[in-house]
Formats: sequence, structure tokens, C-alpha cells
Amino acid sequence: MDVRTRAQELYRIALDDADWSPQTVTVGHGWSDTEFADALQLLGRLNLFVPSQGNPNGWMALSPGTALRNLLLEEERHTSALLDSVQQTRSAVARVLADFQPVHARELRSVQLEVVTGGANVSAALEDVSRGVEQEILSLHPGHALPPDMIEAGLERDLLALERGVRIRTVHLASAAAVPHMASYLRRLSAAGAQVRVAHTLPLRLIVADGSLAIVPAPRTAHGELAAAMLHGDVLVGVFREIFDHCWAGAAVLADTAAVTDPAAAGAWEPTGRHREVLRMLAGGMTDEAMARKLGISERTVRRLVSDLTERLGAASRFQAGVCAVRLGWLDV
Repeated sequence: MDVRTRAQELYRIALDDADWSPQTVTVGHGWSDTEFADALQLLGRLNLFVPSQGNPNGWMALSPGTALRNLLLEEERHTSALLDSVQQTRSAVARVLADFQPVHARELRSVQLEVVTGGANVSAALEDVSRGVEQEILSLHPGHALPPDMIEAGLERDLLALERGVRIRTVHLASAAAVPHMASYLRRLSAAGAQVRVAHTLPLRLIVADGSLAIVPAPRTAHGELAAAMLHGDVLVGVFREIFDHCWAGAAVLADTAAVTDPAAAGAWEPTGRHREVLRMLAGGMTDEAMARKLGISERTVRRLVSDLTERLGAASRFQAGVCAVRLGWLDV
């Protein structure tokens, strides 16, 4: 006999005798306690048996119609509660969207990336930035000297910005600053009120405008076109601002470049400027090609500098020159 059959039997017993007791059922029908409990549980789940304190056995048998109505009422109450919960959730979602979506949208707008491709478009973007800047322009310029026509166009933009009261701080490679038309440009820029410094190495080409916009090179397009990334957002631009400040602190004022680049200026010779940078790179195991790219000079010039260093140190190899420089403490500062 399965549990459904026992449940039917127990239901019939309850309808015939309201005073039935568990003992009379188990003993009279030979059911175990477990079999009786399973049948009772099924009747209770179907709402055919409901608890009753008025009956000695603690249960009252209902008709199937009454049981079904009670089940439906219970389901309706459950459904109603679920609908109320859904409505509350919908209201909460509406409040979140209304109150917080605009805040989130503003945060998203605060970090934006725009990629400009093509030399003409990049120049136009730089022109727009130069005309729109209100407080400050910071820039790093690694690599070789730009052509004179590009330098003149840049000088015109810079002078107009300076006339509007914009502060300009710029760092150029010392090797590029030694080129005649670049030297003239930097002197004119400095005379107009800009702060100009030079360095022997710079990590990247960078422009920061008003602390809210950074312009850095982007990978060239599939067709080889020039590209630039324009980044907006206080946090992201702040990172590039720190990069600039680090380079600025290690650069030399334009008026002092002769002293920096002339290693024979001191009585007892010690490497300065470009010689010191080459020594650092030698100690780091860099190749001539990597050093030339980092310094913005030719490999031939790098080889000449390395030869000069090894000769002054009496070293038999590049590696030995680096070891000697470390022993002499030249790389400690």
C-alpha cells in the first residue's frame, strides 16, 4: 500500500469517526508510525486535514471542495504578497534610476576618450585646445626636432595663449633644443613668458591643458596615419600631470643647458648630462639602438659617447665602463 492509498484510507476513517485516534489506526490497520505520519502529512498538505483543538486527535477532516477553496485562498494571498513585493521593487528601481542614474552618467562623462586620426585633424585639435585653454598648458616633447614650419605654427599658438594669460611650462629634449631653429623657438618662447626646460630623456609626448585634458600619441592607423588620444577626466589626467611634474623636476632650465652639456666645465671630470644618461643605460644593459631611441639621437652619436666614456674610464668594454661608474659613485646621484 503506497502513501496515497493510506491517505485515502485515513481520510475515510476520519469521515466515519471524528473521534479516531492514531493508535486505533496504526494498531487496527497494522501501519507503522512512519506510514501513519506520511499519510497524515499528505492530507495536511492537501488541506483535507486541518489542525483542530476540539478533536481529541487534533485534526478535523474537510470536504474536498472546502479544502480546494482554502488552497486557492492561500495561493491568492501568496500571489498578492508577491505582487506587492514586485511593485515595491519596481518603485525602488524607478527611484534608483531617477535619483542616481544622472549621477552615474556624470561620472561616465567625466572620463572620456577621443581618438583623432590624420595629421590635419590632429593639428586642428591642437589648435582648438590652444584657443580654448584658460589657465595652463604643460607639455613634454621627446624625439627629434620638428620641421621649422610646424615649429612656427606652434609658436604662434603659444604666443596667443601667453597673451591671454595662460601659463606655459614645457620640456624638450636637449638634443632637439640644440638644433638652430629649435633653439631660436625656445628662446623666443621663453622671452614671451613661458617656462622652458630641457632634459636628456623624456618618456612620452604629452600635452596637459587646464588639468582636465591630456593629449598623448595613439598607435598609427592601418594606413599609417598619425593619431592622438584626447583624454578627459580629473583622475586620469591627474596621472599624466604627475608624469609631467616628475620630468619637470629633473629637467634643466634652458639658460643652463651649456653647463649641463659641457662635461669639461668642471676641473676634475665627472659625467654630466648626456654622458651620465649613457652611463646609466650602459649599467642597465641597453643596446646602442635603444639608447639612441631613448635620447633622440643617432646610433653613431651613441657609439661616440660610449667610446668617450670607456676611454676616460680606461675600461676595456662597455660592461666594465658601467662597473667603473658604479664603483666611482657616479650613478648614485
